[in-house]
Amino acid sequence: MTFEPRLRAPVGEPVDAQSLRRLLFRDAVRHESPADVIRWWETRRLGYNAVVGSVGLLSVATIAALGAIGPNAHGLLLPPLAIVAYGVLANVFYTLGWITELALLRPLCGRKSAVVGATLFRYGLAFATGMTLLPNFVASIDLGVRIVKWVASTM
Repeated sequence: MTFEPRLRAPVGEPVDAQSLRRLLFRDAVRHESPADVIRWWETRRLGYNAVVGSVGLLSVATIAALGAIGPNAHGLLLPPLAIVAYGVLANVFYTLGWITELALLRPLCGRKSAVVGATLFRYGLAFATGMTLLPNFVASIDLGVRIVKWVASTM
């Protein structure tokens, strides 16, 4: 049983709920070969990278903007090597998703491993997105500290 997710709706049409459900969920099946499990995960890698990469670009822009405004602006930019390393690590952890499903979940959960594996995919996507947004929080704190220091120094 294979499924190729439809990640793009035709221009002008919204992505329907059924396509989104098929992307994010997987029903328990009688038997999936290891190749089927890997195929399920790998057909979603591009979408995963698109989400995490888009959030990453947003984070880089936000960090640059927050570093460039306010008192003592420093124009903080993330080093390109760090961005590439983060992308590589995100994909290493993504690969660990299907490895975990096959090596750990299948022996523990049996037929339900497909459902649990899809849950692992969704949680991994949420976690990677959150980790990618974390530098925005740090940059916001930095801006707040700079503003407080500036206000304190003008008193």
